Amino acid sequence: MSGQGNDWSQWGELWRDQPAVDVSRLARAASRKRWRMRVMVALELLTSAGACVQCIRLMSITTGRWQVWSLATLAFMLILQWLYLHVRRGTWQASGDDVHSLLQLTLQRAVAGVRLARVNLWSTVVWVMLTVLVSVPELEPARWQVDPKLKLILVLQLAVNGPLILAIIAFCIWYIRRQRARISSIEDLLKPDLP
Repeated sequence: MSGQGNDWSQWGELWRDQPAVDVSRLARAASRKRWRMRVMVALELLTSAGACVQCIRLMSITTGRWQVWSLATLAFMLILQWLYLHVRRGTWQASGDDVHSLLQLTLQRAVAGVRLARVNLWSTVVWVMLTVLVSVPELEPARWQVDPKLKLILVLQLAVNGPLILAIIAFCIWYIRRQRARISSIEDLLKPDLP
């Protein structure tokens, strides 16, 4: 009998140590997030494959520095895709169905989200700098002012890619802040109750 009493007290302590969270809601959120992650990875892989095809195509139709740019962008895309997959390692499912395991998974996913946003932010900056460095000769006013096709290309690039790049940077900064707030709230839930 004394063994059973001890089990009840251990279970009571375990129950009190569990954070006050709706387990079924947390499990559903973890499952939905796993499906969203799968869709996101599939989209990333498709986008990366398309970008790689474009880079290979550009390498075959360009020469000189644009051919080197295409090769560098291809290598960059492959490295980025590897980083995206590497950062998500260990974030696919919880080690158990209890509150602590689900919160740990949510915490791991939030930390991975911050890392992914940082990778996106810095890779965007590096890619833009590389592209601008390669395009310096075309950016000289004496060159694009006399060539209407080059002028149109530059205007289109600025009109389309400029806002897109700014939106990516703003989104990454916002997402990092959001995930840091999530990390803080999850860490508060995981802290053991102090007597």
